Amino acid sequence: MPGCSQGPETGEVKGKVTFQNQPVTEGSITFLNVTEGGTFGADLNPDGTYAVQGGVVLGDYTVVITPPIEIVDTDPGKSPPAPVEKNMPNIPPNYRMQGSTTLRATVKAGPNELNFDMQP
Repeated sequence: MPGCSQGPETGEVKGKVTFQNQPVTEGSITFLNVTEGGTFGADLNPDGTYAVQGGVVLGDYTVVITPPIEIVDTDPGKSPPAPVEKNMPNIPPNYRMQGSTTLRATVKAGPNELNFDMQP
């Protein structure tokens, strides 16, 4: 159709996140395209699985796994409760930031099953 533009090609992305082969039951996974920009993410299910809704643009990604955010009263009576990362020993700190994670993924056309097993 004239005047219609199609966006970039995407692939379906799903998989499982584990720590030492055990499911990570809470948190989120984020795919960061460091060359072209753009991020895609999903929440982790109780069995460690995830599925990114709407597809992910094809390309190479750095992958970050982060704990859920909870509101905590860190200084009762002096400051309002603040959002902080939940204490999750099964998500080591180096996997939580773009600069230190070693997780990488390549998204191709069609279905992609991308599983990640973190180590201490």
